[in-house]
Amino acid sequence: MMKEIVTEHPLRTIILRFDLKKTQLKTEKRGLDAHYHMHDLTWTMQQQLHAHYQTLEEIEIQVNELKYYLLPIEQDLDMLEVFLGIKDPSVLPFDEKDDNTEIDIDLDAFYKDVSYHNQRIQDLHDEVSKEYNWYKQHFDMMYEKESWIDDSLWDDVHQIYLIYTEVQVDIVTLDRDQEEFREILSEVFDYQEIYREYAETLFQTYNELQKRSEENYRRTEIVNQALHKMQS
Repeated sequence: MMKEIVTEHPLRTIILRFDLKKTQLKTEKRGLDAHYHMHDLTWTMQQQLHAHYQTLEEIEIQVNELKYYLLPIEQDLDMLEVFLGIKDPSVLPFDEKDDNTEIDIDLDAFYKDVSYHNQRIQDLHDEVSKEYNWYKQHFDMMYEKESWIDDSLWDDVHQIYLIYTEVQVDIVTLDRDQEEFREILSEVFDYQEIYREYAETLFQTYNELQKRSEENYRRTEIVNQALHKMQS
């Protein structure tokens, strides 16, 4: 008499049939434990990937904000550099009719904007570094092991098939359950690839923002020095 046992795992429902008249062997118990443990590991990894993807989305919002906030800073720098003779007037979007255009920049507000942007960049750097470290550690592990599931766990499950006439578990249901698990596992691997591509693109975008920001902070320092010389 076979008994069906249903386990509601958060990753997927595990359904196996057992012949409880048989005594469970240690090899079978180790293999079934491995089967369940692979579900645990994959569920944990799925949740981690989702959580880190969501964090990257939050970082992307901040990156886009800081790119937007940098635009008026760059425009003010263009005008200040022309005014101070650091750059040629051709950098400004004016034509001959605009030669007498007056430029009014609130320097206090300008410096506050630069300081605010710089602080935001520093704060964001800590967040990006934390995410990059997780990303690197994860894919270093994947490069080395190719999976978050050790081969030994698959081997433990395979041992059950070698003694299929002696075990409690119905091999047909175990084989079906393993195949269904592999389908879910494949979906998590696919999502991992989506996460990887998104992370690489975002890290590159952040690096470009950081480089662009640093260039403008240096420009601000030069403008500040020129203004002090003019006032002395």
